[in-house]
Amino acid sequence: MTPRGWLLLLCVFLFAWEPLRVAGDFTGAIGTMGMRGALGGIELAAHAAVAMIAVAAGWGLWIGNPRSPALAVVALAASAGVTIQSLYWSRLPGNAVPGERLPLVLLALAHAAGWIAFLLKSRRVRAVYD
Repeated sequence: MTPRGWLLLLCVFLFAWEPLRVAGDFTGAIGTMGMRGALGGIELAAHAAVAMIAVAAGWGLWIGNPRSPALAVVALAASAGVTIQSLYWSRLPGNAVPGERLPLVLLALAHAAGWIAFLLKSRRVRAVYD
């Protein structure tokens, strides 16, 4: 059964948004990696790992894997984590001014919490993946 509605939107977010965000990180930092050092490389690798988990979760939701909602919860939590990390402790270039950081953190947490609540409480998710 192909996902529909909110579940389809979550699949698109996990499968497309996270890799696009990492691609933006790579293109913004690749020319200056020498200045950013090993911590910049580790940060890029961590962001890429989160994107890989998100893609796996999105694909798992799309094909109906029964374990994919749990993986999606991990991916959403990790996505919020790297968003917060990139706002406060980043070696990579960013464009958030200091006054925007707290609202962006709250938005990232609310976004992840909303999707996680959807995955844990939705009857449709239980019907499709149980």
